[in-house]
Amino acid sequence: MKANHILILIILSAEFSLSEESNVNKIESEFRSIISNSSFEEGKGDAASGWTFTNINPPIRSGSDAHTGSNSVYINLQNEGKKPSEAHIIKTIDGKLLSGLNYELSFFVKQVKPGTGGYIQQYFVEWFDENEQKVQGTGFKQFSSKIGEWERIVVPDLDIPENVRSVKLLFRFVTGAIEGGGGEVFIDDVKFIADDSSEALVASIEDKVEQAQFDVALNLIEIFLKRYSEDPKVDEMKSLKDRVNKFQQLEDSSE
Repeated sequence: MKANHILILIILSAEFSLSEESNVNKIESEFRSIISNSSFEEGKGDAASGWTFTNINPPIRSGSDAHTGSNSVYINLQNEGKKPSEAHIIKTIDGKLLSGLNYELSFFVKQVKPGTGGYIQQYFVEWFDENEQKVQGTGFKQFSSKIGEWERIVVPDLDIPENVRSVKLLFRFVTGAIEGGGGEVFIDDVKFIADDSSEALVASIEDKVEQAQFDVALNLIEIFLKRYSEDPKVDEMKSLKDRVNKFQQLEDSSE
């Protein structure tokens, strides 16, 4: 089994020349956000279409400040006595994810004033499978931001686990159980993107084959062939698909 596995990787590695070829007719990289209403322009009153604002002190859609467009999300926490305050911004993205590509989360933040009473700002990314069961998550990650000006926060290289159907983004703003605790901040232009250009797909396919993640590699090859049917590498990708299928069958038969 192990010998077959090593042989597979050696043969495939020896035959790989996709990323080193001529860049004739090279397709431009395509960075596109899969988040709808990312700048909160669509909505009614305090609500933004496609977003959920929750918890003790829910955020609101506001036209008083924005990084781009006319609207953003406004969070204003102020403790009553020692009772903590908390606000959540939630976005669920379903069915638009490509396993095997690394994604980047980015958003703009503008703190109106310094937080007090243990005030913190966090983001959380959580992946779910076809059965809506949690697969993996980042856990809560804290971020800081400048006072009085918009700052871009970037979370790069979020690797999607296999067999993922949806992702949940959560922004959490919370104070401690301290009298006088509070925080005031705007959020805008939330993006969740991946480079799904032909070059990025080829690089990801190579990576997944080298890691013997053949199911993911085959899925990416299918996507490549559908999206880039006129690309110079199409014939080689078809050939690679056949080889990977054969090697995968060899692995299955040796188990």
